[in-house]
Amino acid sequence: MGSVFNLAYVNPPICLNDFALQPNSRHRLESAIDGTLPFPRHGLSGILLYGSYGTGKTTLARLLPGILETARTTNVMATSLAGEVTDALDTPYDYHACASGQNSVGLIQGVQNKTSYISLNGSGLHYLILDELDNLTDLAQASFKALMNSTHVVYVMTTNHLNKIDQGIQNRSVVIDMNAPPPRYWRPILKRVYKDAGLKSPPDVYLDQCVQAGRGSARTILSDVVMSANQRLRNGERGTAANDEPQQPSTDDSGGEQ
Repeated sequence: MGSVFNLAYVNPPICLNDFALQPNSRHRLESAIDGTLPFPRHGLSGILLYGSYGTGKTTLARLLPGILETARTTNVMATSLAGEVTDALDTPYDYHACASGQNSVGLIQGVQNKTSYISLNGSGLHYLILDELDNLTDLAQASFKALMNSTHVVYVMTTNHLNKIDQGIQNRSVVIDMNAPPPRYWRPILKRVYKDAGLKSPPDVYLDQCVQAGRGSARTILSDVVMSANQRLRNGERGTAANDEPQQPSTDDSGGEQ
């Protein structure tokens, strides 16, 4: 048998800083979290996450209700940045996968009925996730568009195909591009994998190659880095990460890497 070693792994994301995001996307989400963008208000009631497969849309969608509710109903913003906020309240939300058979006007009518009741959340808001929104029929999208005029519901939506989403829905939403950002925005997350495993991070050029090879898929990028770390552990490498603390890139840098 081979030698036993502790495997490297990726902790499940719990806050915005656990995602590699494009600067504009991060700025929009942080603004909705910290109140810079009053939300839901001024005709905006949705957060629409779009991007290719494996970019973390559904994972982030499931986290946003708790992050938003915690930011609104606790004093966390007095001591934390928007990207650091986690769900401290175990916030309830309704989740709907817009799959075949669950993509008609009937689904939207059910949503309307459910959100007509008073919310038990401290903010008074209902939170509702519609996953793969592009699967809704045209009639269902038209019905949902009218429903989005409310200000007591936050709708978090995902899609792989933004061009299939009704323009009225997009106009009522904070639209977030989840496609891959420049590699530098991945580096803090990838370096954390090595640090947590007790390893020194490889050079940035290697990390950037992993990101480029992953073609925008977080699943592929993280899997490749975990395999790299575990191979080093299997070879007996240990304890070289003392001064390898990853730092989150500033979103003020509008240039970045292309």
